[in-house]
Amino acid sequence: MTAIPTPAPVDAAPRPTTGHLGVRTVADLNVLVSELTVADLERIEAGLDLEQATSSPARYTAWLRRQVCAWTVVGLPAVSVAALDWPLASVRPQCLDVVGLILTDLRELSPGTRPGVVPSQPGHYLAPPGVMVAAALLCLDVARRCAPLLPGATALSASRTAQGTGTRYLARCADLADRAAGAEREIRDWGTLAAPEQVEHARTAARRFTARLADALDTGRRTGW
Repeated sequence: MTAIPTPAPVDAAPRPTTGHLGVRTVADLNVLVSELTVADLERIEAGLDLEQATSSPARYTAWLRRQVCAWTVVGLPAVSVAALDWPLASVRPQCLDVVGLILTDLRELSPGTRPGVVPSQPGHYLAPPGVMVAAALLCLDVARRCAPLLPGATALSASRTAQGTGTRYLARCADLADRAAGAEREIRDWGTLAAPEQVEHARTAARRFTARLADALDTGRRTGW
């Protein structure tokens, strides 16, 4: 079983500001989150190590293993695909099932191996809307970075497995990348209309999720797990 690193604690994000006479002012939530997480997003870009990810079948499989270990640490909320309180229409709760998709790819590429992680299952508790929005934002950002790997991974995988191409995760990334512009507009509108505590949930959760993924990817790249 692969050892899972423990995420470092994350400082709380600053609370939304108020304008003249105490009226709350809301900037674009996408911009606010980007400003809070820019350093960690740069670390994620380096930790993804995209240049060599599809250079050989073995490297692609190893890359997927590093991704699943890193995403397991993030702790994205598990949301049912039929959840009525999911706050976005442009992307569905399936966008958060990163671990499940990658595990399916790994089972196709390495049928004899047993996964060292288990994806979270939706429960009775539903995360606050702001937390779900923050999780979707991170998945969208990473998807746009990883989507260009799909053609190379498909070419590699199609010739080595009779059970499937092992590209479900990257296909999801490509789909999310196509939806990203619309999703960002919707998230901006959501941030304008949401209650202050929900915007705060989104900002705090975005910072927490992004820092955890950056730490885990950095650890995986340095240690080779």
